[in-house]
Amino acid sequence: MSDVGARFREFVSLDRRRAQEGLSPAELSRWAALKRYLGRELAPGLSDERADERGSLRVPARMRVSFASLGQLGHCLMTNLSRGGLFVASDHLLAIGTRVLLRLHVDREARAIEVPAEVVSQNVGPAAAQQRGIGLRFLDTDPPVRKELDALYERALAAAAIPTGKK
Repeated sequence: MSDVGARFREFVSLDRRRAQEGLSPAELSRWAALKRYLGRELAPGLSDERADERGSLRVPARMRVSFASLGQLGHCLMTNLSRGGLFVASDHLLAIGTRVLLRLHVDREARAIEVPAEVVSQNVGPAAAQQRGIGLRFLDTDPPVRKELDALYERALAAAAIPTGKK
């Protein structure tokens, strides 16, 4: 099997260029193939069809999340992140279509990113973990918030390259 780390680095480079300036058709095809491959590596059991439906790679990320608009849920744990949304581990499932204001607690300095989101799936955590929770899609965001979310995703991508442990 090829070097997962090298494929991951290639994906990160293409993904950054895709987000900033766009890719040629050949590069876009390579990006999609790498996204599919890495999706299987990071989420065993993920079908190719489901990986292809996603706009970006989901990467493992741990961060406290609270629902500014739904006090009853309190704090939950984000377990993965993509450019378009995240998965929150929780036993409190919200109905698909519910709109919420998420507060992502970025660091210990009480800095948070607030972003509107919509529940798009429930109880569909990574198959290996059998995790209960909800999938949330980010809604329209202001450019400064989008920039913060992109930076958060970039950090998660960089961190995800380390734990694979596969050469």
